[in-house]
Amino acid sequence: MPLRYAVETCPNNPTVLHMKLNEAAENGGRVVNVIWQPEHDVIMRDATQDPRMPVEAGYVIILEYFEQDLANER
Repeated sequence: MPLRYAVETCPNNPTVLHMKLNEAAENGGRVVNVIWQPEHDVIMRDATQDPRMPVEAGYVIILEYFEQDLANER
């Protein structure tokens, strides 16, 4: 079976993270990795004013799904 991957973001809230992980599992997903990113600034190269854009802390969730080939199922 071919695999499909998805990337989701989540705010820095363990309760929301728990809900998103449960939702992914209910939809047949398998968690490959969860990455926590601290609050940081991103530099905008084409900015006319302050080039810094703040990014809040949060989680990045990498999921794996099996794609079902309905034509080959018996």
